[in-house]
Amino acid sequence: MTGQQITEAQTAHPDNLAVAWVGELLEESDLSAQDNFLDLGGHSVLALELSERVKKDLGVDLDMQILFERSIGEAIADAVTRARTAK
Repeated sequence: MTGQQITEAQTAHPDNLAVAWVGELLEESDLSAQDNFLDLGGHSVLALELSERVKKDLGVDLDMQILFERSIGEAIADAVTRARTAK
């Protein structure tokens, strides 16, 4: 995934950005917010890398259990919702 694609994704919804990051980590371009991280080949080390990036760029904490059990979109939506209710 090119830097240009990531830049375009950053202007979109947070789940689109997370999908772009997952695609980058897994070197996979054909995925969506409905995909499951583990089903795509993700594992704990990549999940930690994704979590660090989400925290750095979006300022929210990603719940690893939700990332592993649900879709990428649901995991990022949960993180954003928890961050909003914590304020």
